Amino acid sequence: MKFRRGFLLIDAVVGMCIISAMTVIVFFWTKNQRTIVECLYISDLAVRTVVNVLVRDFMEHDILSSLNGFELVHHDGKIVLKINDHVFGYRFEGEKR
Repeated sequence: MKFRRGFLLIDAVVGMCIISAMTVIVFFWTKNQRTIVECLYISDLAVRTVVNVLVRDFMEHDILSSLNGFELVHHDGKIVLKINDHVFGYRFEGEKR
């Protein structure tokens, strides 16, 4: 009977360790997925902001220094967008029409 209780205790401890390890893996995976989605959202917003800036430039409207939360730097045929710790750089291709 003592052996049976000992094996039961070991089985319970090993099971709890496996459950804990799986829980940690799921939490880290979820955090990683949220980070990826946030980065994709910011890069998509940067592309949309650059298109907005190009349309404003083409229509000869004034371009603001801050747009959609991005700090806008416009010089030498380049558009640089800065937000928090992300920097996106875009370059004009070809000539203006």
